[in-house]
Amino acid sequence: MSPAPTPTGRAAPMTPDDRRAAIAQAVMPLVGEFGVDVTSRELADAAGVAEGTLFRAFGDKYTLIGAVAVEGLHRASGPVETRAELAAIDREAPLEVRLERVIELGRRRMADVMRWMGVLRALHHRTGARDQAEPGHVQDFRTQLMQQREQQREATVAGLIGVLQPDEHRLRVPIEVAVALVEASIAGTHARVDHLLPAPSPRVVADALVHGIAEDRGEKHVPEATAAQNTAHQKDPASENPAGTATSRTPHPQEP
Repeated sequence: MSPAPTPTGRAAPMTPDDRRAAIAQAVMPLVGEFGVDVTSRELADAAGVAEGTLFRAFGDKYTLIGAVAVEGLHRASGPVETRAELAAIDREAPLEVRLERVIELGRRRMADVMRWMGVLRALHHRTGARDQAEPGHVQDFRTQLMQQREQQREATVAGLIGVLQPDEHRLRVPIEVAVALVEASIAGTHARVDHLLPAPSPRVVADALVHGIAEDRGEKHVPEATAAQNTAHQKDPASENPAGTATSRTPHPQEP
């Protein structure tokens, strides 16, 4: 965390804001991994400064951790970054590949948001702030974060529409519905609390979104309203495959 040299060859002194920003950047991976349990010594080593420098810049360890978590949450919720990441997806790639990348990016951003929210929540409890009235600056932060998240949401929807548009003619649902399904698949496969099954890989989820979870063997979908009327006219399955031979199909990516 060395300042840039001046024309005279000496290092230019850092402003207090610049020093705080440089320290926060340097310790962000450490705080993201260990949260409130990281020690002042570990933070100082990661930043390449003495512990006294940390205290002069931030006052105490928890103030530094809080500043890092707030910055991390802002980055994870950034609409500009979200828009750029989705715009960078190759529109010439197959739809399955594009959606796989979308799911990877979405899971990563969601993991980052959950990580930094967890650090702030633990900090809230560790410092006893839960028993105190919420300061005005915290309320302001919540408001700003909600606004930023809404902007990120708008950027996400616009970006997903752009990813899907080259294949819009293939979609069986309106593109807005397809966007909602993609978002639901990301949210539903991240940080599952039941731990009954591991979350499917992005490639498997993307394949299921494009091709469905059931094979298309040529049967027509029968609406519920007419199902009873058509029951009497349904063919015997054995007559369609009298020899009982197996039907060939394409293996699913998750199959061995």
